[in-house]
Amino acid sequence: MKKVILFSIIMTLSSFIATLFSQTNCKVLNPSISDSYTGSCKQGLADGKGEAFGVDQYKGDFKKGLPNGKGTYIWQSGEKYEGSWKNGMKDGEGKYTFKYEGRDSLLTGIWKEDKYVGIKSVPPYVIQYMSGILRVSCVRTGDQPLYVRYRFARGGGSTENTNDISGLLLQGSSGNESQTGNFLGNENVTFPFEGKVKFTAPGLLSSQNAANAITLNYELRFVINQSGAWTVTINY
Repeated sequence: MKKVILFSIIMTLSSFIATLFSQTNCKVLNPSISDSYTGSCKQGLADGKGEAFGVDQYKGDFKKGLPNGKGTYIWQSGEKYEGSWKNGMKDGEGKYTFKYEGRDSLLTGIWKEDKYVGIKSVPPYVIQYMSGILRVSCVRTGDQPLYVRYRFARGGGSTENTNDISGLLLQGSSGNESQTGNFLGNENVTFPFEGKVKFTAPGLLSSQNAANAITLNYELRFVINQSGAWTVTINY
């Protein structure tokens, strides 16, 4: 019985020593939080979930010895950042708490490579609604002139005419409607630009000139946020 107890104690101590040894040999590459580390380790570096302490402290995800993923960093001054990290830098959506003129202040939004870039990340364009349309592509071709032009492609083809389309309605939040060659659109627009397109045309499985062609209704609504010259291709 005594031998069993002694063996159990030895195994427990061995496990504790091995764990302690592995933790002390698992490095954190940020000097401000490198004094002690507890958590997952890979090839001698903090990797996975962990907690690190130094003059500052961090709890969250690590990769290759640096904060990477989701985590909370608290500076010696009391400032705190909760959010996304990449390669040891604030990167992505987060919340930063700090003192300003003696008062608690909060900054939320998007960071890129440790720099605050704004309240939110705005995509170049957003497709808000599609009905009957196979797919839409929005391509920015340059900074100037400021326009939004449309191409219509039946069944994924490359045609730029609207011979089989009827009841075409183009609505835009700004600019002047115009036709340039086979392109229809809005010129001299301001951004963000909100657009709406409605039309009817024979269904894809119907012959374009057949008397019994099945006519379908199509609709697209979108917003383009980035200024420039845009071509919107509607595949129906």
